[in-house]
Amino acid sequence: MLIERKIHWLVGIASILLLVVLLAGCGKSTGQENKDKPAAEKKITLKLAHSFPENHYLAKEGGVYWAERVKELTKGKVDFEYYPAEQMGKADALLDQVKNKVVDVAYVGVGYFSDKLPLSTVGQLPADYLSTVQGSKAYWKVINDLLLEKEFLANNVRPVFAAVLPPYQIVTLNKKVNSLGDLKGVKIRTAGIQSLICEAIGATPVSLPATEIFTAMQRKTLDGTFLPFTSFKPYQIEKIAKFSTSNVNMGTFAVTYCINENVWKSLPKDVQEAMVKAGNETIEHMCKYQDENVEKLGKEFKEMGIDIYEVDQETLSAMNEKIKPTLDDWAKKLDKRGLPGTEVLKAYQKAVAEAK
Repeated sequence: MLIERKIHWLVGIASILLLVVLLAGCGKSTGQENKDKPAAEKKITLKLAHSFPENHYLAKEGGVYWAERVKELTKGKVDFEYYPAEQMGKADALLDQVKNKVVDVAYVGVGYFSDKLPLSTVGQLPADYLSTVQGSKAYWKVINDLLLEKEFLANNVRPVFAAVLPPYQIVTLNKKVNSLGDLKGVKIRTAGIQSLICEAIGATPVSLPATEIFTAMQRKTLDGTFLPFTSFKPYQIEKIAKFSTSNVNMGTFAVTYCINENVWKSLPKDVQEAMVKAGNETIEHMCKYQDENVEKLGKEFKEMGIDIYEVDQETLSAMNEKIKPTLDDWAKKLDKRGLPGTEVLKAYQKAVAEAK
């Protein structure tokens, strides 16, 4: 009887040990197994932030387009959480947000960061490109050849793509520009290098984020703004503007989307390659979208009652003569600070001439 009890006891102990082993094996086949997956196989979710309204083309055809292409190229390995419309900060805060990894990827408009990205504002100077595709390819080349280490990596961020906008026009509430004298004392919203251009033609620059233009014009604290037609609707400018030129070049705005450099280094090589490919595709896609819409939007706004007009050749030449020295001034001021302003300007102008 005693022997029989011992046998039952030993069988029971063996059953318990077998159950423990089986349970341990099951645990490893679920959660633990996922933890033990190689980094290249793990799902990656990144936070992407921008300051634009959700319908803004620089989000839809820019940052979001890039992110969706990355998802496609990685077959869903990479996903994104989107934070639009200043949810993670205003436009002039997003460089620090991505630098400090509050978000992983963010829109960085270089005009808001001329103190931290001074050389990169070269893309905002007037240049002789016939399309934004041409201008953006030239700007992207200069970033990769000269500015990546000096400015972006120095701020712990890496651009995944960059582009320039169509030439900015003079958009006003109550005054049509028939001569340079018409601009005297006119308060114009500018960003970054545009303030120099604004001063050169006799107007008064006012710096503020693009999201505040409509309210400022509505309250008459602004008389107008520099903007391309493609940026009217996202900021409701077509609802308040009365006049807009169609043939001037008040410079432009340079757009980048940047990823935190530490995040970039942590990504598998195939994901990095997908992001580079998506970036090149986004430049082409977004800029073609811009170029195709400029003329169409001009006609649309004219039908809405905005006086869309061409500045006469004499006034246009006078404007360009006033603006031209600002390019050299931009370069020389940076040279005096020990930065290669002249080198970067010449490289950009050469890249524009060689871009197709």
